[in-house]
Amino acid sequence: MVVVFTESAHKHGFQEEDFYEVLESGPLKLRSRRGLEGVYELYGRNYAGEYLHIAYRREAGRDIVFHMRAMSPREKQRHRKNL
Repeated sequence: MVVVFTESAHKHGFQEEDFYEVLESGPLKLRSRRGLEGVYELYGRNYAGEYLHIAYRREAGRDIVFHMRAMSPREKQRHRKNL
């Protein structure tokens, strides 16, 4: 799997390592809540225990990560329910 990170993915201070750590944690994966074609959202935790929301799209055989931020309180609550 080829993963590309856009500049906007790092806007909130999270790094590429955080993405891979969330993947290893067994995140909740959903299709875009906004109904965007080929866009997925991950809800999970990095090794530091931070709850992260990550958005990416599948395009031409690669994943393009364009958004990483801390989860909102409501998102954390949803994530905990789905564990």
